[in-house]
Amino acid sequence: MSLFFCWPLLAWLLPLAGALGSRAHLWPWWLGFVFCLLGALISSVLLLRLPWSKRKWCAVAGVLPLLLPILFILQAVNSPLVNDVSTDPNNPPPLLWAAELRTAQDLPINSAPLKAVEAKPGPLFTRASPAEVVIEASELMQELGWQVRPSPDGLDAVVTTGWFGFQDDVALRVFAGPKETRIDMRSASRQGRSDLGTNRARIEDFLTRLNERLGQAYKPNLKP
Repeated sequence: MSLFFCWPLLAWLLPLAGALGSRAHLWPWWLGFVFCLLGALISSVLLLRLPWSKRKWCAVAGVLPLLLPILFILQAVNSPLVNDVSTDPNNPPPLLWAAELRTAQDLPINSAPLKAVEAKPGPLFTRASPAEVVIEASELMQELGWQVRPSPDGLDAVVTTGWFGFQDDVALRVFAGPKETRIDMRSASRQGRSDLGTNRARIEDFLTRLNERLGQAYKPNLKP
């Protein structure tokens, strides 16, 4: 195979192999990141050589994978440095299942209070009973492909991310108040100081979906 094709092909295959290999537990996640960085390095060299390349269409194909790390960097810059988000940061739902599953290679579970997040997601309130909430939430988690286990407060879950296959921990707490049922949620990463906004987005998406299933739930207008 001509070198014109080898380098662009490597620029695509290295990040793909890095991510899929990490997801399949063939190597640790950080080694998968190294593969991605090598692919980005090759793409950068192809970009610099683009004006003098004899086959520009081939070089352009090799430059395209560089968009992934650029988007990653932009997302990291715009995301707060947090890896554990809750609708109730002062008294977050406990990660009971995570305490059993996390190993020495994983991050320790953060103690309360959690680091404040700008525009944090708020809890849900509903007139449905706690039992109804737990049933609907459990069914929704299973539909999303999460591993689910009942907990004394509600539900615990493990979520596997789509690209590198990182495993994040989720806890859902259901509390029956005098008039309404309150639903709090927590999502925490096992690796990395920053989650790139993943946990916050996961909570907001899940509570929005749960809101639709419960019908009468609503998200309060929390004011600072």
